[in-house]
Amino acid sequence: MAKIEDYEKLEDSDIVSIVDTNIRQSIGYMDSDLARERKRVTDYYNGTLPRPAHDGNSKYVSQDCFNQVESMKAALLETFSSGNRICKFAPQGPEDTQMAAICSSYTDYVVFRQNDFFGVLRSVIHDGLVARVGTAKVFWQESSQVDLESFENITQDELDMLLAQDENIELEDSEADDFGMLSGTIAITRDTSQVVIEAIPPEELLVESQAVSLDIDTINFVAHRTRKTITELREMGYDEDKIQQIGDGHEDVEMETDPEILARFDEIGADRGHSNHGYQDQIRTVMVYEAYIKIDIEGTGIAKMHRILKAGNAILDVEPVNRLPFVTFAPLPVPHSFYGSNFAEKLIATQNARTVLTRSILDHSMITNNPRYMVLKGGLSNPRELISSRLGGLVNVTRPDAVTPMQQASLNPFVFQTIDMLDRNAEDNTGTSRLSQGLSKDAISKQNSAAMVEQLATMSQQRQKIIARNLASQFVKPLFHLVYQLCIENESQEKIVDLSGQYVTVDPSRWEDKRDVMVELRLGYGEQDREAQKLLSLHQMFSQDPTIQPLYSPQNRYQMLKQILEQQGILNVEDYLTPPDQLPPPEPDQAQQMQMQMAQKQLELQERQQALAEQKAQMDAQMDQMKMQMEQMKAQASHALQADNMDLKEAQLAHKRRIDEGELAILKRTEDVRGIVSPTG
Repeated sequence: MAKIEDYEKLEDSDIVSIVDTNIRQSIGYMDSDLARERKRVTDYYNGTLPRPAHDGNSKYVSQDCFNQVESMKAALLETFSSGNRICKFAPQGPEDTQMAAICSSYTDYVVFRQNDFFGVLRSVIHDGLVARVGTAKVFWQESSQVDLESFENITQDELDMLLAQDENIELEDSEADDFGMLSGTIAITRDTSQVVIEAIPPEELLVESQAVSLDIDTINFVAHRTRKTITELREMGYDEDKIQQIGDGHEDVEMETDPEILARFDEIGADRGHSNHGYQDQIRTVMVYEAYIKIDIEGTGIAKMHRILKAGNAILDVEPVNRLPFVTFAPLPVPHSFYGSNFAEKLIATQNARTVLTRSILDHSMITNNPRYMVLKGGLSNPRELISSRLGGLVNVTRPDAVTPMQQASLNPFVFQTIDMLDRNAEDNTGTSRLSQGLSKDAISKQNSAAMVEQLATMSQQRQKIIARNLASQFVKPLFHLVYQLCIENESQEKIVDLSGQYVTVDPSRWEDKRDVMVELRLGYGEQDREAQKLLSLHQMFSQDPTIQPLYSPQNRYQMLKQILEQQGILNVEDYLTPPDQLPPPEPDQAQQMQMQMAQKQLELQERQQALAEQKAQMDAQMDQMKMQMEQMKAQASHALQADNMDLKEAQLAHKRRIDEGELAILKRTEDVRGIVSPTG
């Protein structure tokens, strides 16, 4: 076992040798069993096989492969591309709900509007059904667009200001008039880089033998080969010295004679292959291999996944990668194997048997209508009359038994039963029932209720549902994850885009690195109608139940009705329903306005009456208080008067007493005088 110090750094020639070895050992490089199977299936799908046993047989070919493949394709396309919003990112928490909705809408915008997802999905489903695996490539494409705009009669300063506004604006040409005013043209370079989704033809994908999946952790080699012209390589920016190292050898002969390509173009007669020699070297095509291989280039002892772009003996680009750009779909996956079973190949035996039986019926009818005859030698006057099959023509015979029809075996009565058995066999092999393609008159009768017929149609779609879920888990979810990651890594500027009828500012560089994808998948007759009916019943119950009405806000009603319309396939909900936050304030009608005015006036009257009552009560209280004060004053005055009267009486009594005392004193003095004076004196 070698030590780490024994490893050496690889040169370009060593890398070319390792990549070439893996390419030649990969599945699909040369005329393999898989390529021959795909070519055979394509022939049966196109109706060129089986061929008649000889020229005299009927040329009828049963279209079992075509019918079943197209039926399955139609069911899957109707489910995943009839409208957008098939995927949405789950929020990481309550605060992430709005951001998750924006991420879902923008990723949906990139998939459906920036790319032709319907065309990609149609090709991938078709390749999966007829070639075992359908593959799409998702990558970031650097591109720019130059627009020319003219200017007239501006000064040099204004031109300098115009050029200084943006580094992407350059002056193409200008000229000055007699007054020094400038006119000319400027070139504006706009960045048009975006995520690109394209379907890869099955023969262009090379996978290592016994690959289990295209998971970067389990696979060691996978490559995408395609033709590029020398001009395309130069436009992609590769060094001229490396382009010259490619050489002019005719090394893509395996693609020119690939049976899959020849079968694909067989119906239009373009079976001569693609010419590598043009009238100019600039349009000469070379085979370019975009190989993803685990390799230790630096000699560190650890092999890592690298993207190596190789053309001829030249290495155009080498870079380490952490994921593969391929997303695949296998309708009938085989455990522990990358390539699943071939859906259409299982119908070849049925198509062969049905074709042979139907041809036998047609050939028997032809022979019955135009039988062969036994002619007695010498019994015809003119043999040309019998050879001519003109209607009502005469045949001259020399004797009555000269011409006798040859005995023809009758048609086997089990032929038609066998054809019915083949119909059931095709349904069992593919899971595509005639009930799912449209009800026949035998499926509807008075005894068959609508529910029973619907149940039969739904049960007949079980295999279709499984294939649809394989498409959702294998292809749709990884594709949305890959588009989301590419947007985060490469889009560094804010954009204003129209999402669901609203202009939203989007900056993918600030999004979360990882999100969970949920695919909304509903198949079968009436499933979406039943879902919409269930939501409509809930809406009616919430609207009529008085206990729930306070909890059922206008925003809840809007979300419920929006979900109902989306279940019915109406995605432009904003054209029919306006969000509650965008509604103008409601205007009441005249009766309501009059009632409100009367109620307002009555309220004002009550307020006035209450104010008057309060004022009257206040005045009554003041009057009572004034009465009490007057009573108190009257009582005080009466008490004072009584006191004055008492004082007056006491004063009068005292005055009278003094008078009486004075009179008494005078009387006493008078009595004394009378006693002294004599009568004679």
